Amino acid sequence: METRNRLQLTFLLIGVGLIGLLGIAAAYRFGFGVMSEIADKNPERLRDFTFPVWHSHSISEHGFLVFLTSDSFANRSAYSNHSTVYLWIMDVLYHIQQRVPVLSMRKTGACLGMLATLLSIGFVACKRINGTIATSKLLLLALGFAYVATAPTYWIATAKFNVDNGFIIVMPALVMLSHYASQGGWNWRIFWCWAVIVTLIMPIAGVLFAFGLIVQNIGYGIPFGARRFSTPALLATMAVIVYLEPVVAANWLGFSSSNSPWAFRSGLDGDITYFSNTLNSVFFPFYRRPAFLIIVPIMLVFVQWLSRQKYGRSMAGQPVVTDWAFIVNLFSFYALTLLFWPQAVSIHPYLYDAVLVGPLLTWAMINFAGRDFSAHAFTLWSITLAALVMFNLTSIAQAARNTEHAYPTWSLSSDKIG
Repeated sequence: METRNRLQLTFLLIGVGLIGLLGIAAAYRFGFGVMSEIADKNPERLRDFTFPVWHSHSISEHGFLVFLTSDSFANRSAYSNHSTVYLWIMDVLYHIQQRVPVLSMRKTGACLGMLATLLSIGFVACKRINGTIATSKLLLLALGFAYVATAPTYWIATAKFNVDNGFIIVMPALVMLSHYASQGGWNWRIFWCWAVIVTLIMPIAGVLFAFGLIVQNIGYGIPFGARRFSTPALLATMAVIVYLEPVVAANWLGFSSSNSPWAFRSGLDGDITYFSNTLNSVFFPFYRRPAFLIIVPIMLVFVQWLSRQKYGRSMAGQPVVTDWAFIVNLFSFYALTLLFWPQAVSIHPYLYDAVLVGPLLTWAMINFAGRDFSAHAFTLWSITLAALVMFNLTSIAQAARNTEHAYPTWSLSSDKIG
């Protein structure tokens, strides 16, 4: 039985990978390629300012820090909000671009990030399938992963905004960490493997994930001092150390900080130029990402929930039970970021959307994986998913044609915006 499950998982992940490649190719063909080539003509802080300094000066001079402008290094000003390990990953992409110019950091990073996200979602979805998979479910999963692979928030953000977008790299690791955390084995090696990966890529994600685990412990009535608290405490400590490493390096080497202050990111500075309230940070942020790009995946999950309440059955014929521990873990990073730093979310929706839309799409896919579907439901869902894939591709194509705004400029009332 174990061998059969492994073979099933292997074949399903191969299928997810192939669908992902087709989705990536479609996104590239219908807009991502054009948008990324236009954006790559502009100066970029890693490719043009940071890594040339790294490769022309000693470590004791640059400290693996980020330099935002061409004269930042000379003026002793550095950005220390990226982890060193994440920057090493980006440096690998930089070397690839130096050798094969067509494989730019932007293109390679976005495509690899999407493929990793698809495989991580495929893994957790497959783990929630019991028994034999019907052909209808395979087709729905295929359409579902095509929908994930063409997510417009992902492709528009990676094509038109920051190349140094750590959120698209940490998202697949967060999916895996959330899965193993929900299984309860916090002392498992595999749990700690993904916890370390998340922390090394984006230490603030490790801190907030650990905080989420502590809140869950309190909710379950686990007394303080119990061993159950040691895991998140250790994870948080490790994440804080990794977070502080570039900050200490910058101070040690005498660089002034280019980081935004915490009061500004939280909105506690009182300035309403970029931020008014938390709800607007999600749906109507300062940088106007259209609300419908978030509402559509939310509505997909909501309609799944309504359908499941009336018709939902698992492979065993039992009512489907939502894995709330997994869902809470999955959304904890975005939810706590929104709680503590809503102004940062409002200013940079193109960054934080990865850890909002990504969990929503993951939730939708595990819902499809854990249910059986009648002939009528299969027909409706297949048409719906096909329409959503088309919606994604048209959104990407519209963004590519829009030279004045980053996103498609229409509202849910069909009126143009901006």
